[in-house]
Amino acid sequence: MIPKIVGVVGAGQMGSGIAQVLAEAGLGVLLYDSVPRQVEQGLDAIRLRLEKRAAKGDFPEEGMQDAVHRVIGVKTLKEFHDAEFIIEAVVEDAAEKKKLFAWLADIVDASTLLASNTSSIPITELAAVTRHPENVIGFHFMNPPFLMPGIEVVRGLLTSDATFAAARELARHLGKEVVVSKDRAGFVVNRILMPMINEAVMLVGEGTASIEDIDRGGLACLNHPMGPLALSDTIGNDTTHHILSVMQQEHGERFRPAPLLTRLVEAGMFGRKTSAGFYEWQGNSIQRVNPRVLEFRDAG
Repeated sequence: MIPKIVGVVGAGQMGSGIAQVLAEAGLGVLLYDSVPRQVEQGLDAIRLRLEKRAAKGDFPEEGMQDAVHRVIGVKTLKEFHDAEFIIEAVVEDAAEKKKLFAWLADIVDASTLLASNTSSIPITELAAVTRHPENVIGFHFMNPPFLMPGIEVVRGLLTSDATFAAARELARHLGKEVVVSKDRAGFVVNRILMPMINEAVMLVGEGTASIEDIDRGGLACLNHPMGPLALSDTIGNDTTHHILSVMQQEHGERFRPAPLLTRLVEAGMFGRKTSAGFYEWQGNSIQRVNPRVLEFRDAG
């Protein structure tokens, strides 16, 4: 059964994108963030993206207005009491996610399903802090959620068959292609993607090729829509580093973050969201290669 109301925790790039996908599919959405102004920014981002779609003729004007009105910003988690399905999209940090799931466990009833958009943290670990671990599942959207057609559905050790079936049904209702994974750190997509990005960073650090040529290889030779270094900047180099670190803990040294990636994170060069990473960014547009990256490499 498709839920009528879905709660989304986290109104940043991923959370607002997830809320938009849900609203476009006709569902009511409650959007919360611990930083109140982030909710307003998330709602504005949803409206602007939908207006652009309508202007291009990709989405009917009336449907656009309806979708915008289906997303309601809320000020407290207690307002999630009517949500039948809740998706968290907060920072990729196990302690923060577990704290959130523990709070939600005190608010929702025994039938509410709790989903994590985590891209690397084991679902069983998150479910352990709740009263009903059978209701917890991984529901990993790709970035950006409103453009990427796939979603990972991850069963924790105690996830029930009913929860898995409900999550899979919702994913299909959203028009997503479902990838099912067992509960291993990194799941499927990041087990494939993160070593590629990490190796690209190693190539920069070793001086094997320029940043431009490495990304050109991804575009022109692998037929990817974005080069691996630009992709890490888009994901957030801090998030890339954290995902690799989580996978290193479970799967071993082959996932150790490249030294250059660690230096960039230490320097606060997270990529697009800080306007500087492997590239210098203005909004969503690359301006040029960041010369500081080469300074880090040459000093290393």
